[in-house]
Amino acid sequence: MAVPFYGRYLALVDEIERRFPVSAWKSGDLDLWPQVRMDLYLDMYWAEAGIAAPRERPLPVRLAGRMAMPLRNFWKSRHDLAHRLTRPTRAHAIFLGDGLSLDRVDGLWSDRFCEPLMAALERRGLATFLMQGGYLNRLPWYRPTFAANVAESRGYLSAWCRRPPMELPDHDAVLAFLARAAVNAHSLCRRRLERRASLIAATATEFERVLDVVRPTLAFVVAFYAGLGPAFTLACRRRGILSIDVQRAPQGGALHAYRWASPPRLGYTTLPAAFWSWTRNDAARINDWAANLTLPCHWAIHGGHTQIAASLDDRHSATQAWNERFDTIGPGESFDREILVALQPIHGHRDVWDALCSQIESSPRSWRWWIRRHPASRPDQDVEAARLLALRRQNVVIEEASALPLPVLLRRMSAVISLASGATVEASMFRVPAFFLLDAAQYSFADLISSGAAKIVDVASVQAEMARLEKQPAMPPRDEFPDIDETLRGLEDRARTYGEMCAGRRGVT
Repeated sequence: MAVPFYGRYLALVDEIERRFPVSAWKSGDLDLWPQVRMDLYLDMYWAEAGIAAPRERPLPVRLAGRMAMPLRNFWKSRHDLAHRLTRPTRAHAIFLGDGLSLDRVDGLWSDRFCEPLMAALERRGLATFLMQGGYLNRLPWYRPTFAANVAESRGYLSAWCRRPPMELPDHDAVLAFLARAAVNAHSLCRRRLERRASLIAATATEFERVLDVVRPTLAFVVAFYAGLGPAFTLACRRRGILSIDVQRAPQGGALHAYRWASPPRLGYTTLPAAFWSWTRNDAARINDWAANLTLPCHWAIHGGHTQIAASLDDRHSATQAWNERFDTIGPGESFDREILVALQPIHGHRDVWDALCSQIESSPRSWRWWIRRHPASRPDQDVEAARLLALRRQNVVIEEASALPLPVLLRRMSAVISLASGATVEASMFRVPAFFLLDAAQYSFADLISSGAAKIVDVASVQAEMARLEKQPAMPPRDEFPDIDETLRGLEDRARTYGEMCAGRRGVT
């Protein structure tokens, strides 16, 4: 059997890091390899999917769009001015969301992973400052928010005036290695690396201006490896502010942003200092490679899944409200099975979704199916699962399945079915069994499968698998999840010495 794309990618980058000095690829104080490695992943993804990478618009159009960004922001948020922050404010903690990990709460978009942390800090009387990346496609916001695309646009414009110094030892040898592996690495050409370095460095400078006003003790980022994440973490490193990645997706020991074969002894300037991890295993894997650093520039903590921890507390007013909302769906109905289908915007699997649709149509009426769109899915990506999304039956729920937060659903589900969705890891935290419809899931979710929490099945056997299940698995005890307040206080203690460590980093050889 051919090695799946993701496994092949991981094997390639591990070998590159062992054979070539890519950890020394730099532009000033900017470590390039972490972002280059992410771009290489996209190169290989587009090639594997057989889809052309998105084409850039002409330069004049791009420059005009960046210059007009403040005006665009105002126009898009004209009906939500109460939640629009136009300038930074002093705060104990700053947060940068990815603009995608959002839940719609009573018509307002709330950050899925940051909101529980902000609420915990504010209960202690500590101010928070929230930024969101992206282009304001999900409004109105749940709380006052600063549009981080302003910093991105300013960085983009100033980057065109820069020609950064580049240190790329064995660059040609790496390109030759990839060529022999039949990988067309567009993003690794020197011109693109120069552009990437200029943009990250310039945007980091813009974020430094924000940090100088906010003066936070803690800086949280969702998806540090994408979008504005590298620039934000670099700005925090420059200012000696403790940056913390808030895990947004399962790692399974293989997620490419969290495993490094040969990091430099002083760490990467574009990686966060701390990694807030869902599980002890996730944290242990990060600490394994971080233990080889000369200074503790990177480390992981087992903070738990921030949203799930809150959702298990029935005393919380928000949790009570969501419970009541779930109970209003199909009042008076009693179902033997509650089954969540987690859709994913992955190209090329319409036949699988269509076959699952047939399984649902012929299933017992006493089974209720929740068809949940991926939060980041675009309308054009729904075509893959069009037949599923068109189902209209008394025992099929579609709109509410996407409107309710995932933990609210999971605590009531009998099973989760997906191609290879990360929702299965969150399901395991509720003792809910998961079923994968793609063989490739074995590479990303080996831990779940080996433990028996998940299995790979043929779509034709879905009904048989569901028939064997209990109606609802037992809920996990609340004390399995770390206390958020206690974890935050631990980070605050580390933040006091982190700035001094960063200041002395240059003196370490």
